[in-house]
Amino acid sequence: MNLPWKNIYWRNCAFLIGTFLATVIGVPAYIWHYGLDIFQAGLFLALVAATGISITLGYHRLFSHLTFQAKWPVKLFTLLFGAAAFEGSALSWCADHRRHHKFTDHEDDPHDITRGFFHAHIGWLLFRTGPDTPLTWVRDLQRDRLAVWQHEHYVKLALGMGFGLPILLGYLWGGWESALGAFLIAGAARIVFVHHMTFCINSLCHWIGKQPYSSKCTARDSLLMAFFTFGEGYQNFHHEFQH
Repeated sequence: MNLPWKNIYWRNCAFLIGTFLATVIGVPAYIWHYGLDIFQAGLFLALVAATGISITLGYHRLFSHLTFQAKWPVKLFTLLFGAAAFEGSALSWCADHRRHHKFTDHEDDPHDITRGFFHAHIGWLLFRTGPDTPLTWVRDLQRDRLAVWQHEHYVKLALGMGFGLPILLGYLWGGWESALGAFLIAGAARIVFVHHMTFCINSLCHWIGKQPYSSKCTARDSLLMAFFTFGEGYQNFHHEFQH
């Protein structure tokens, strides 16, 4: 694929590559020097759960598909920890997701699997192959004051919840040494894990698995993927009965 430099999402590339390098280089180096204690492991798992659930239950089911209604504390939790997942604001994420359902497996699908596994998994976030999804897809959500607040303050919330919170908790637990571990393990490594957990829904769940409900699109059901994605591996069912 020969793309002009202007079609590269440089900020996305820098962040995705940076967190990956911090995970594969920084985390092993930290564990080698300082070890891995129960606090670091527990904080990693807690933030995986909080951010993963905020994407699946919040961004996906609550906001994108309006599957249920929620009180403001639930919305606030999913918006705060959804920001910490570093997958964009709820408004932007939902706009892309609604467009994906409207044009699944076609050119206007943001992560169209027919363009290849790499494109569906992560390439669409690295390289611009079409126009960005406008927020006209989420006019209804733009009436939600909490969702709009998160969209307007997304970067600050993402940095604060995604990195600031684990660093603070690490420092309170064991000083700067523990804060560094929290930054690498519960920050960078957790972000990479949750990212690829989500990315696999766009790629693997449209590539391997069964199609018991419909063969109209590539979406498939996978028990294995459901285990790693808080139930989202059942994409064939979801695309047929998305609400």
